[in-house]
Amino acid sequence: MPRRIYGVETEYGLVGSSDGRRLPIDEAANRLFAPIAREFATTNLFHRAGGRLYLDIGSHPEYATPECATVRDLVTAQRAGDALLLELSARARAVEAEEGRDTSFRLFRNNVDPFGNTWGSHENYLVPRAVDPRVLSDWLVPFLVSRLLIGGAGHWRRGVFRLAQRGDVLGDVVSNQTTRSRPLINTRDEPHADPEAYRRLHVISGDTNSLEHPMWLVVVATELVLRRAEAGGEPPAGPAEPLAALRAWNRDPDEPVPATDGGTVSARGLQRTYLGLVEAHAEDADETGPGWRAWRDALDALDAGRPTGLEWDAKLRTIRAWRDRHGLADDDPRLDALDLRWHELGGVDGRPIGAAALWEARHGVRHTTDDAVAAAAQTPPGPTRAAARGVLLAAAQDRRRDHVVDWSGFEVRDLPGGPVRLGLEDPFAGTVPAASELAERMRTEARHRTLGGFVPPPTPGTGPTP
Repeated sequence: MPRRIYGVETEYGLVGSSDGRRLPIDEAANRLFAPIAREFATTNLFHRAGGRLYLDIGSHPEYATPECATVRDLVTAQRAGDALLLELSARARAVEAEEGRDTSFRLFRNNVDPFGNTWGSHENYLVPRAVDPRVLSDWLVPFLVSRLLIGGAGHWRRGVFRLAQRGDVLGDVVSNQTTRSRPLINTRDEPHADPEAYRRLHVISGDTNSLEHPMWLVVVATELVLRRAEAGGEPPAGPAEPLAALRAWNRDPDEPVPATDGGTVSARGLQRTYLGLVEAHAEDADETGPGWRAWRDALDALDAGRPTGLEWDAKLRTIRAWRDRHGLADDDPRLDALDLRWHELGGVDGRPIGAAALWEARHGVRHTTDDAVAAAAQTPPGPTRAAARGVLLAAAQDRRRDHVVDWSGFEVRDLPGGPVRLGLEDPFAGTVPAASELAERMRTEARHRTLGGFVPPPTPGTGPTP
């Protein structure tokens, strides 16, 4: 099996209210992150679970998962990110209450609001540097524009339904920009690993799924296409105008559009083509065998008009059933509200608030467990360098060390002998003895205070740290 590292950056929708007043997004975000800012003097925090929790452009809360070696670990890490944001929300509400304010925060795993604002979900795949990026693009672009059929989260707005929330807002096919042009694939070369050996494929066109099975299926299917691309050969004929096809298929995945070979192609047909092309690369020894069969089964169910377990299909069936039960018109605003409620995180008295979570509890396929998610919110996955980062961060944060961390390294600045930097360039390194040794030094050696370095204050109730 090819070795691959996966990661996902999820931007969350946020609504904040305080004492009956709707908060501007910047204020809501700053209040949400106040507990982190007070403790660490930043709103950009690497967590001891190995991932990164921060405020992104546009004041969106964002969680970047740690490096994951399996797609199941990746789905679990995404669920752990949800749990960390909900925990932060509870802490922020407590801070607000201490200051005499009745404040609430609502968090959503979605990509668009009623006013047309949009934010993203970014997938990361580590690929060999030796593979020509043009080959990857040639294979991936037709797949990605048709992938909304299996990965779209669905969007109902004023009686009009789209398969994908991001399908109508993407503005380029391949670009080194992420905000202005919103491409399918971002080409900015930041491998966070040995640049001679690897590049990081950055796919920024997908929806944020709220159901675990589509989360898993989308990445496994993309893994299979990457394996086929890396094996060589000509890709299938795709749409001559990928973005025009994306918009057309967002409305009707069976609409024929002009293809690069002079014929026509539909999203459903193209997904069938890719399914056949990658079959030889599916292995029962890993997730790609079950993933290939799940992909096939979803397309078969779609052809037969049966429930597919795909998110857009589950959402559409839920909205239509609610509409029919209550005798509503398609453009009734309560249906728009249900669309938004689909993506909401959290619960009350153990019962989920979000319609997606309720649907999944009754009908869905899960790839995680509650215990696994709780563990992933505290412990990095292995075997990747996230485990070493987690060991270092736990020691540094517990002992209030002056430290700097990024994806490929860690530095502690207040040891008696001076700053010590440890490189973590190998993302596959699940065991780094030097990391354990440095963590022990941080736990046992006295702090050497220097001017210019920030030393976080002790956590209330813990007392002074030597």
